[in-house]
Amino acid sequence: MTWRAIIFLLWAAMGVQAHSLHQSTAEADWNAEAQKLEVSLTVFVNDLELALMRQSEREMRVGKTAKEVFDAQARLYLSKCFVVTDATGQRIKIEWIGCELDASTQKFAEPTMTWFFEITLPLGLKGVSVWNGVFCDLFADEVNLLLLRKGSEKIQMLFQKGTAAQNLKS
Repeated sequence: MTWRAIIFLLWAAMGVQAHSLHQSTAEADWNAEAQKLEVSLTVFVNDLELALMRQSEREMRVGKTAKEVFDAQARLYLSKCFVVTDATGQRIKIEWIGCELDASTQKFAEPTMTWFFEITLPLGLKGVSVWNGVFCDLFADEVNLLLLRKGSEKIQMLFQKGTAAQNLKS
């Protein structure tokens, strides 16, 4: 099965009201001028709330938990499960931009939220690797997709439980 077919099937599954496949989707754009990887990561709110409750050991609900508390827990979770490393294997700091509920999904039983963040890479993408383990600690069937755009080039990546980090420089 081709990557496009896999991506299409997984994106189509996001429209289903009750998701039986656990997944996240991310898009990363390499901004060569700013030397930054600009990322948007879309997750199901129910999965996110579960992950944050397990992490914080307290009730965490969108719209009920104070936004600054919820966002702090989301940033902490992101730092654990979306890891970018340089050529020496050192973690690179993620700069949190913010998050928003996806308005078009709010009428469904499984709404989504998108996180926005950047990773500054002053030496470019050479030797840089990414591991997207969002919710892999919760669900054995978690599938995380990442579309990396570098100018006109597009690279599709798939991460599952046990998947190793993948190099961003093709």
